[in-house]
Amino acid sequence: MSSDKRASERKPLRLELNYRHAEGGNFLFEYSSNISHGGIFIETDHPLPIGALLAIRFSPPKGGKELEVEGTVTWVNPWHDNEDNPNPGMGIRWDLEEGQHDIIASIVKAIAILPDA
Repeated sequence: MSSDKRASERKPLRLELNYRHAEGGNFLFEYSSNISHGGIFIETDHPLPIGALLAIRFSPPKGGKELEVEGTVTWVNPWHDNEDNPNPGMGIRWDLEEGQHDIIASIVKAIAILPDA
């Protein structure tokens, strides 16, 4: 039995995105490494704390209207100086509005069908 507790299978996706704390501030530019129906992983050396609510902006792969969604930091892989740390960042659980579930689902489906999306 797998020890993976995720409800949704992750699909690899290197995607340019911007995020900021939902309460305000400047948007920061980073990349994702994977996406699922349940969330996204944002690569960053400076993850926000667990429980932080984010506003996330990105354009779907292969074009499409820019999407702005919210998510909550659910886990963090912190950066460690002078240590092997190949994947620092934060796991985000989507907090989607009506209609956004279908958009995320279509992105995940497109990646599953066309891995180079």
